[in-house]
Amino acid sequence: MMFIRAQTQWNVSMSGYTGLRYDVLLFSGGLFDLYSVEDRLEMLEGLQTMEAAALSVLAKSDEQEDK
Repeated sequence: MMFIRAQTQWNVSMSGYTGLRYDVLLFSGGLFDLYSVEDRLEMLEGLQTMEAAALSVLAKSDEQEDK
């Protein structure tokens, strides 16, 4: 659920998506606080795994568009 909650929090550059904005997740008053995440490290590691998978899919999509 946290990955879905963070779906609008991607950093984007001229070359495309670069990763999630961790400040929105971790800083005081961020999503981890808002949803009372108890094991912040476990949640962050899970999000990073999903983020890496999503970036891989997005990169492949960009490659196909360039062809």
